Amino acid sequence: MSFNINEVKSKIYNCIITGSFGEEVINTFLHDDGSIIPLECELWDFKEKFEGTNDSYLKLVKTIISLYNSFGGYVVYGIKEKIKDTSFSIEGIGEDLLIDQQKVRGLFDKHVGRRIDILYDNFSVECSGVIKSIGLLYVPKRPSGLHSASVIKAAALSNNKELLKKDCTYFRCNDESKQCLNINDFEFISGDRDFLLLSSGGRKRKKLIDHDLPDKNFICARFIGRFEILNQLWSWLGDEFQYAKVLAGEGGKGKTSIAYEFCQLLAKSGASSIDQIVWLTAKKKQFKGLYDSYIETPESHYDSLETLLKEVCLKTGSLDEELIDLSENQLKRKAKENLESYPTFIVVDDVDSNSPDEQRRIMEAARVIANSNSRVLLTTRVNNIYSTDSCITVPGLEGSDYSELVNVICDRVHLQKLNLSNIEKLCSASEGSPLFTESILRLYKNGVSLNVAIEQWSGEEGELVREAALRKEIEELTLEAIKILVAVSYVGGCSRTEVHQLTELSNSNISTSIEQLGNLFLIQSINFIEEEPRIEVSSSVSNLILKLCHEILPDASDYIDSVRQIAEGLRYQELSNGNVPEVGAAVRQCSALLKNESFNQARETVRSLLGDKKFKENSDLFFMLARVEYDDPSSSLEVVRKSFNDAYIKGQRKESFFDMWYEVENQIGEQTSISNVCKDAIEQGGFQTAIWYERYANSQYLHSGDILNRNSKIHVLVNAYGNVTKAISMGSAPKWSRIKDLSVNIVDSIWKEAMLEDNYLVAFKAMSGAINAGDVRQCNYVNAAEAVQKLFAVHTNRTRGSFSEELRLEARDQYQESRDELRCIIDNLDLARHDLRDRIEQMVFRVPDA
Repeated sequence: MSFNINEVKSKIYNCIITGSFGEEVINTFLHDDGSIIPLECELWDFKEKFEGTNDSYLKLVKTIISLYNSFGGYVVYGIKEKIKDTSFSIEGIGEDLLIDQQKVRGLFDKHVGRRIDILYDNFSVECSGVIKSIGLLYVPKRPSGLHSASVIKAAALSNNKELLKKDCTYFRCNDESKQCLNINDFEFISGDRDFLLLSSGGRKRKKLIDHDLPDKNFICARFIGRFEILNQLWSWLGDEFQYAKVLAGEGGKGKTSIAYEFCQLLAKSGASSIDQIVWLTAKKKQFKGLYDSYIETPESHYDSLETLLKEVCLKTGSLDEELIDLSENQLKRKAKENLESYPTFIVVDDVDSNSPDEQRRIMEAARVIANSNSRVLLTTRVNNIYSTDSCITVPGLEGSDYSELVNVICDRVHLQKLNLSNIEKLCSASEGSPLFTESILRLYKNGVSLNVAIEQWSGEEGELVREAALRKEIEELTLEAIKILVAVSYVGGCSRTEVHQLTELSNSNISTSIEQLGNLFLIQSINFIEEEPRIEVSSSVSNLILKLCHEILPDASDYIDSVRQIAEGLRYQELSNGNVPEVGAAVRQCSALLKNESFNQARETVRSLLGDKKFKENSDLFFMLARVEYDDPSSSLEVVRKSFNDAYIKGQRKESFFDMWYEVENQIGEQTSISNVCKDAIEQGGFQTAIWYERYANSQYLHSGDILNRNSKIHVLVNAYGNVTKAISMGSAPKWSRIKDLSVNIVDSIWKEAMLEDNYLVAFKAMSGAINAGDVRQCNYVNAAEAVQKLFAVHTNRTRGSFSEELRLEARDQYQESRDELRCIIDNLDLARHDLRDRIEQMVFRVPDA
């Protein structure tokens, strides 16, 4: 029997729109003889079975998103594809197949940030005289006034293959789930998505979005790449908690072009959630790399928070006379009211043209006036206040996108296309910046070779364009930040410790300045190890800073000379592997003086050499000075502690140094300080020995007694147990008794605190870990069984405690995991402990399985 495919699709679409769910829907797919329609399409998907694994749930989430963003639809289970896209048969499913809708909703919360009201149930159908069970899942069509659902957190399958990409939007195309990749895709999911109209070849008139965008040729005649950032912005439109977003990056990287392209995407898509697009810029002039000069902007809209708010009010329905004499707070209130009633997408371009304080006020106000109906996108070279979640950093172009940029510019200025090798050179010199690339190609067009053009641009010829991109940021820097920037530019990349040594600034000043430089994108942080990030400056920034340092830094010559001497001393020490003759002589002399208790002379010996910039950062000298203070009975304990801390900051890492420092901190008795010394000895000194792990574990255990927050206490105790376990594995027999006593105390404390906090999985893991490590006390087995009992009680709602549905579902998985692990543990008990095994069997394994 044949089907009229169009009729079936029309019926199914009507079922989707009316929310039909049941046998009438399933019968639409069936012949009278019980066979199934041999087709999958935009409206339905056939599945042979549902396995219930994490992978199958994630794949289902992707299917649901795609159907929801398109026309809605049904997923039918129990249908086998016999011949691809040609023949299907009804196989049926097991009676116990039941999709956990609560788990699906949880995955939507986690990966999409919104829930979709799906329905699932099993129905019986007759096929060739046999009754078979069919599963039906209903996915509604997304309402037109609601923005498309996008992925907020990526997801991968068990084989590590990425299934859901962060910030990507999926829709149903024929019988597949596809990612939105072009304007046509976004236009489709933004429209009414009327299947009957589209399938008949008709089209509704697309919604027109009002906008006041400037001429495209002035902003960016040809937009290239940046698809990931555009995807992030599209995904952000559906975020129900974040209404303001920042595009931040160095000058010349294309922030304004990205904002403009996204506005065009919105306008062309006819997004139903937006009524108008408003473009507001503070830019009065713009540098053009191809012409090596500034040109005036067609229009400038604001120069302060007050003028910005007035523009927003005027663009959203207010009259001039309404705004006269309104205070800033009143203007904010008015703008917020207007934006709630008039859905608007606002771009606030070039925020950094204002003073630093005004920039912060503008960015704060954007968060206040934006709302679920209206969004605000800001572009700036500096992100003063927004978190990384609210800020998109704009990098330079790379790879094929950069090659396309170069080819476009070459076509525009009638230059012969460059080969891949030259494009890579150009990309390296320009750091992927479209502005810098134009500037270098301007020199190349004048008749010199590309290598010469790059060389000239890196020198004086490129100074104007680099200044255009960077001078504004430099003028906003504090004196301390300028000192750091000059030092790093002079010596090249260096660590935070080296910054402290070169600049002699305090740690708090360094922290504040590095944050400011990072916000302005003037430095890059490259981490070899997390505790000691390295700071680097791009060649363009470095060249400009050294060129301008006499204008921006008082006594620049003296400062650079000081940096040079300190850098030479550090280099000298490094090349000599720390065996500096002058230092060795001073250390020997000090040691002799200490034996004679000539503490002042020993102190002066060290300080005289530290007065030479060449040796002022030598860690051995600082250790020697700490030894002097340690041996001198007249030195206060605080002075001694400071001297050891100073030596550590200067890079001292000898074990004798850590041993002495440990003794000093023990005299004070502050367990956090003792723990820090032990941690540094292990991690920074590399002394991964039993004695240091035992010291570390003991100090953490003692410190836990002073912690009031139970979760924090558990965290410290768990770390302490990890360290004591390492100490036991490394320690010799004579020390085992002492270390094992410490281990028992820590394990018992973890159990007690975790049970009081209702953290039953941690309690169980502590017991199982102790048993596996050899702590086979009977109480550990019983405690492990009790923790499993508690998890069972939580997930089956058999406990007096108040637990959310989410926690109960989590407890279910934890119960199964810990129960299986407990089974393995008691199976390994020897026959002599059969009473213990019976007791645990009675506690855990003779209750109804969840």
